[in-house]
Amino acid sequence: MAYGGEVAWSDIFASEDLFYKYWNKTASQLRVEALARPGYREVADRGDAEQFLVSLRGVIKEETEPGVYRWREIREGRLSQIELDALEPKPLTLHRLLLHRTS
Repeated sequence: MAYGGEVAWSDIFASEDLFYKYWNKTASQLRVEALARPGYREVADRGDAEQFLVSLRGVIKEETEPGVYRWREIREGRLSQIELDALEPKPLTLHRLLLHRTS
């Protein structure tokens, strides 16, 4: 998701089914965020999106339930990358959220 020329949000899900399960909630959040921002004439391009999606190297906070899940947040400046991994039967990232925090 971009607001004008600023890429601000990315949601990546492990499967199409998981994406559709969370689509209504995600779409509602995006609509609220878009309404809170002024109109823009600029447009983000592919290069802006690729630069935004580069993994962060900031402060890491992590929670885990061994053999069940791992939740990790990486913060770098105003960017926050949150990942939820299932650990069994093999490690799998279920959801990756990357966003530009406004506050």
